[in-house]
Amino acid sequence: MPGTLYMVATPIGNLEDLTFRARRILSEVDLIAAEDTRRTSHLLSHYQIKKPMVSLREHNEAREAARLVEKMLAGQSVAVVTDAGTPGIADPGARMVNAARAAGIQVVPIPGASAVTAAMSVSGSTVPEFTFLGFPPAKGEDRNRWFERLAGLTHPAVFFEAPHRIERTVAEVEGMLVKKHILVLRELTKLNETVVERPNNVSTEQIKPIGEFCVVVIPEIDSNEISTNSTAFQREALNLFTQLTAGGQVSEEFAIELIALKLAVTEAAARKAVKKAKISVKQQNQ
Repeated sequence: MPGTLYMVATPIGNLEDLTFRARRILSEVDLIAAEDTRRTSHLLSHYQIKKPMVSLREHNEAREAARLVEKMLAGQSVAVVTDAGTPGIADPGARMVNAARAAGIQVVPIPGASAVTAAMSVSGSTVPEFTFLGFPPAKGEDRNRWFERLAGLTHPAVFFEAPHRIERTVAEVEGMLVKKHILVLRELTKLNETVVERPNNVSTEQIKPIGEFCVVVIPEIDSNEISTNSTAFQREALNLFTQLTAGGQVSEEFAIELIALKLAVTEAAARKAVKKAKISVKQQNQ
């Protein structure tokens, strides 16, 4: 019977953030495939786990995935871990998952710490969606297109950046997106964790280019108001309103409150959107 592939999230800094389930899985598998065996050894030693390890990093993942699939087909279970966070999210792991699934091997996620969700939780954004953009390209046209995509977003974006490029990247973001709020989070969950708020008219703190960085870019407040004037938003608000008030079980005022909560806007904006959508429908039917 084939073994199982476990994609195990590990702490992003504070070793106490390893989940009970992750600890159990790491103790039970036959083999651990680690992005950096030295860093993972530190984690395993902290929890007194002794398991054989192999290196599974970006440059050898395709080759090692085939070898690990053979082991799992022979009945062994394998846990994939990266240096921090969840495998396959801006880290090695996706090729391993695809190879295992192609061979008919069960793939099981073991969730845990995430720099992306940790950053969003302290961003203060009330918008119920965001885009994760990974790492910006280092240079060239790819980098330009990446910034164009970031500039075009009307909801928050989260991305990672290397310490030797963080000052340049934040400067470019500020230059292009002067009306957007920027949070630069360094060494999340570690003892020297810092959160710097930008732009410069909000904070004059300097960003120390040491450690691991996560950046959150939040659109200006007015941009959310602009989005409420879109036809798609008004149509969605009217659809919700119609569903909620059908049959008379929910009053119109309570329906507006629920729509405002659902769409993360004010009640006034929700009421306005519903009203405009009704007018639009009426005009189309004339």
